[in-house]
Amino acid sequence: MSMVDDPSALDAIWLGRLGFADTLALQLQAREAVIAGTSAPVLLLVEHPPTLTLGRRGRREDVLWTDAQLAAFGLVICETPRGGQTTLHAPGQLVVYPVVPIGLQVRAHVTNLGACAVALLGELGVANAEFRTDPLGVWIDGRKVASIGVHVSRGVTVQGIAINLEVDPRLFMALVSCGMPGVAMTHAVAEGARAVGIDEAARRYAALWGARTGRSLRWRSPAAPAG
Repeated sequence: MSMVDDPSALDAIWLGRLGFADTLALQLQAREAVIAGTSAPVLLLVEHPPTLTLGRRGRREDVLWTDAQLAAFGLVICETPRGGQTTLHAPGQLVVYPVVPIGLQVRAHVTNLGACAVALLGELGVANAEFRTDPLGVWIDGRKVASIGVHVSRGVTVQGIAINLEVDPRLFMALVSCGMPGVAMTHAVAEGARAVGIDEAARRYAALWGARTGRSLRWRSPAAPAG
């Protein structure tokens, strides 16, 4: 029997700075609970330490730095079940992982991810950000500011969107982002956005997500029981 007391509820959890592998384990655990009906859908919001993630089509050749260069910046490499190729995660980036049931509505889910990022960037002062499906992501005048990659199993998602708010630009040189050698990566502050704490941006993105998807947002700590 379901233990979820409100079918429209969405639990939002700010994880602070947490490693990619640990966060992925939390997502997979949450997905099993959502599928079993013992947990409400969850929006995990996090800032990762420097990490290169390889999606299902990711290639080690897209990591351009030597092991010594990676170590100098504290960059680690992790594999992920999401679609796509190689992506950077780093301090100054808001990462959002909705663990939510979507059935077959992958396009709508991806659009929601991008649209909420565009809205957030607009509130921060970036008026010309746009969500695109080809190539996928959020872009500002041809420069990529947010990357999207999801994985769906039994109708429930993990992974999500990474929004560059104020990232050390040197880290973008470590990889071929998303398998596109010519792509120019950027971050919001470089495009005129006001600087903002990742936790503040996380709360605003969560509010935008709840409003767009018709979910009743309720915040809980990582250690609190699911509703």
